[in-house]
Amino acid sequence: MQARQPRKSRRADVAQPPAPEIAAADNDSTGKSADSGALTRGLTVLSAIIAAARPLTLIEVGETVGLSSSTCHRLLQTLIQAGYVYRDAGNRYYPTPRAVCPLTIDHPLNLLRRDTAETLKTLQHEYGASAGLIVFMGTMRLYVDIVLGRDNVAPYYETQHLTPFHCTVSGKLLLSQLSVAERDALLGAEPYASRTPQTIITRAPLMRDLDQVATSGIATNFNENILGISAVGARLGLPDARAIGVIVLTGPSKYFTPPRVTAMRRDLLEATNILSNTSLAVRAVGRFLNL
Repeated sequence: MQARQPRKSRRADVAQPPAPEIAAADNDSTGKSADSGALTRGLTVLSAIIAAARPLTLIEVGETVGLSSSTCHRLLQTLIQAGYVYRDAGNRYYPTPRAVCPLTIDHPLNLLRRDTAETLKTLQHEYGASAGLIVFMGTMRLYVDIVLGRDNVAPYYETQHLTPFHCTVSGKLLLSQLSVAERDALLGAEPYASRTPQTIITRAPLMRDLDQVATSGIATNFNENILGISAVGARLGLPDARAIGVIVLTGPSKYFTPPRVTAMRRDLLEATNILSNTSLAVRAVGRFLNL
């Protein structure tokens, strides 16, 4: 007699509920995604309030960030509880001191700002161009301070320097510290973006320029990023030459005649050399950047 085969379940082809551990993982992933989205929206709201430079109503916040009033209200309540936003009696929202100036008075970047203040003022007074201090945070560039020149030229309005690496003084100095492979990874494929007819857009001449910058510690930008605007900058580094940033003169190209550029190079190198070897703030920023 033939043995009877086990009877197949009529529901064998129906999807079964996931195992508890899989379901828990899925729920955890969903929760993390929701938390990430809420965090992103909260930071967007906070950035809008800080950038507004005046108090905003709930409706204005929503219109600025493109979110509903109910969503903005929930996010604002969280920001108020966290101490980054406060609401006045007229239901207008302001950033708190914690949001506007999050760094402590003795933070290394604030110490460096104070240590370089007189140097920037002296350079601006001598050459008329705007004098700025930029710090390298990995491959990001942070504008720490600026003394505006006689023409009130403000090269950048944001604290993060987002202009291309290949046609700016800070970008060239940052690239000059990297390996060839790291440079290529940041630059991408040639031809590079052409900002003006003077922009270097091919790899070979740019690499030669960067090698010279690495050797001299000086980078230039003569109408490469914006026509009519030029810049000269010197590497600011630790005593062992590891770069933490750059001090740069930027302004109308009329200030950058060959004799003046020669003098700028000399004074920038002298100023950065003194700071590199005497400023405790330079060392503090080096530790902050884990250099």
